[in-house]
Amino acid sequence: MDPRTYDALYRPARITPPPRRTPVVLLAAGLWVLTMTALACLGFVVGTTALWSAAEGMPVGGFLLRCVAGLFGGAAVLVAVRLAPGVQRMSADTRSLLPAVLACPIPLVLTMAMWFSVA
Repeated sequence: MDPRTYDALYRPARITPPPRRTPVVLLAAGLWVLTMTALACLGFVVGTTALWSAAEGMPVGGFLLRCVAGLFGGAAVLVAVRLAPGVQRMSADTRSLLPAVLACPIPLVLTMAMWFSVA
């Protein structure tokens, strides 16, 4: 038997180091955290507005339908971008950053506008 083969089969297992987190992945994670926080804030405000409107006897179906349609429309755009052939050929780090960059500004700006209009 070849000594290299014997060594490859029977030597002690090597512990592989954990994968490095590149700055691009950390930036994508930070943008997703900002996006989800802004969406949670907007969801809370929409839910509270719908609850108060329903308590006063106002119809809230159209308001909630527009909010849900906007949310699903934005999600459909992100899925379409993610499944585009050009995006499929990108590296995994860039592929995770692109939807985060596209998704972050709109909810963040809406949340900041709502915050400063109330204050």
